[in-house]
Amino acid sequence: MSSELRVDRILPVDGAPTSGGGGIIQIQQAFLNTAVTSTATSEEEISTGLRAVITPKFATSKILMRANLYFGTSGTELTVRFKRNTTLIGTASTMDDQADGSFCNGGGSRYSTGSFEFLDSPNSTSALTYSAFWRKHSGTMYLNRTWDAGWFHGASSLTVMEISA
Repeated sequence: MSSELRVDRILPVDGAPTSGGGGIIQIQQAFLNTAVTSTATSEEEISTGLRAVITPKFATSKILMRANLYFGTSGTELTVRFKRNTTLIGTASTMDDQADGSFCNGGGSRYSTGSFEFLDSPNSTSALTYSAFWRKHSGTMYLNRTWDAGWFHGASSLTVMEISA
């Protein structure tokens, strides 16, 4: 039996040709399946294990950042925001402002999964570090916490994709 492969087009690894666009040039991912706990009341990076680093091949490229987090708090309100290097992306300028790009978990030992997606235009060919930051109002914050008699815990990921412009 023979096989047949049919495609409309194939994008080269260096990106789509001029006037093309939208092709994925490269993908990097940080995956964390260990538990993280914090009682910090000021903004802090969730974990260095949840940093995705990408070096764009072209300054015109866009970076699509996607995060999937399994998180919770034993207190009230947990806020999560994202940064490219030290610059906030897709969110308000202060940790107290709730805007798109931040999660807010109501607390009370509840666990949530949260997804976030942002199309960034960094205009750079230098290494870029995408990371997640959190803070709480009270209680303890948890990421990937083991629960239910210790047989289950969540996993979180942060994925960045260079998209040709």
